[in-house]
Amino acid sequence: MAGKAAKGRRPNGASIEVAGALGGGAAKLKKKIRDIERLLKKEKLPADVRTNNERALKALQVDLKNTQFNLKAKEISKKYHMVRFFEKKKAIRKLKQATKHLEEISKTEVKKDIKKARKQVKHSEIDVAYVVLFPKTEKYISLYPNPKENDQVDASNPKAKKGMQMTEQRRREFRKEVEQLIESDRLPFAISDVVQGKAVKVDFDNQHMASEEIDAPEVRTEEPEEDDFFE
Repeated sequence: MAGKAAKGRRPNGASIEVAGALGGGAAKLKKKIRDIERLLKKEKLPADVRTNNERALKALQVDLKNTQFNLKAKEISKKYHMVRFFEKKKAIRKLKQATKHLEEISKTEVKKDIKKARKQVKHSEIDVAYVVLFPKTEKYISLYPNPKENDQVDASNPKAKKGMQMTEQRRREFRKEVEQLIESDRLPFAISDVVQGKAVKVDFDNQHMASEEIDAPEVRTEEPEEDDFFE
């Protein structure tokens, strides 16, 4: 019996148990974190066991951050699904119209009008990319806000006024970020693919996820999901 027990014992038991918690949901991760934290409070813990558990704890904490990030992203994405869906359709329609207008105006060879038409195409491309790239962990800020909604905001209310200003500032800032991505050819997808209704992969939000270096057993992570948000 003693021989069997010795044979079944694992020297890195703590780290191996962690593998079952990783990717198992926030509740499971929190429970495992609490268990390890209680274990680490013991004074007479062997050095190798303490080291293994400290590494495991760090891995669990990073995984918990990423899990909470994904849960928040899914919750907000669901909330703003419809407004983003319709704004994407509207942005694509505007881009098609602007592109068609540029093609027609180019035949006139009037440089001033062609320059203006090209500017409108660029503006429309930014709008399309804006809708696709806007972080899913943030309250979506509409490109085409309903004027009636703005009229309902009490401009005399300092908090409401500040909220409107912050919303407008964030809209401008993110459009500028998208414009810079397009101009530097760093957009993670082709605008033409979005216009044609093709599925595109967007890893933009992943830069906000926890990515601490962990000196622990290698854990397999999931590949970035294909963004079919508007499918």
